[in-house]
Amino acid sequence: VSERGWRWGLSNLMGAGFAAWFKTNTWWTFGGAWTIATTAIMAGAIFGTDSSEPGLGLMIYGLSAGLFATIAVVITVMSEIVGEKQSGTAAWILSKPVSRSAFIVAKLIPNAVGLLVCLVVMPGIAAYIVLSLSGTGLTPLGFLAGVGVLGLHLLFYLTMTVMLGTLFDKRGAVIAIPLAIAFGQQLLLGLGPIVRQILPYILVMPTPDGDPSVFGTLAMGQQPDSFLAVFFVAFCIVVFVAASIWRFEREEF
Repeated sequence: VSERGWRWGLSNLMGAGFAAWFKTNTWWTFGGAWTIATTAIMAGAIFGTDSSEPGLGLMIYGLSAGLFATIAVVITVMSEIVGEKQSGTAAWILSKPVSRSAFIVAKLIPNAVGLLVCLVVMPGIAAYIVLSLSGTGLTPLGFLAGVGVLGLHLLFYLTMTVMLGTLFDKRGAVIAIPLAIAFGQQLLLGLGPIVRQILPYILVMPTPDGDPSVFGTLAMGQQPDSFLAVFFVAFCIVVFVAASIWRFEREEF
């Protein structure tokens, strides 16, 4: 260990975190299974029906890489903090030359990269091929920007789950709160245009009133009506990370 300050022990923990994803079969089995399932559903909906709706495939991909991916993110990350606190692993690791900030950062970055690759990038490549073959009017740069929005949406729930792991000692709250927020936002869409424009939901899914998602609009090479949701979600991610580090620094083991 050569680091000092908040980075004390970070390189060792990061190496272990990335090894768990990319030096095992995890990334390609998880990512491959998710990609195959997403692509099969999308292709079946596009080519297996008589629907000519150009946004159908985009909506299915947004649903998969957006809302459904939230479930995978929360389940994957929920035990990263709580599980190690309960098992005593966190206390054991922190008895070594490791800072508490490094412990949190090493949970966030490897999991963020691994989940982005498996749930957004790999399905995104397959989705672009299928959508292009179906005649959906995509633009490469626009679709890339849309995929970036999907990644931002994923990071929102990943950082929230890690933060909740520092606040609670039981898995129930850590898994229930993010999923309730993810799937309960439709109830808030009617509270007014300002609330609707900042909800993470609008990043990945169109509203029941027909307002397009930010992802779908960008993927079609168009300008979204508002980027408020993008800025709000990015701000929340920073707050969640800062709150995670602040709370974990005060955790008693």
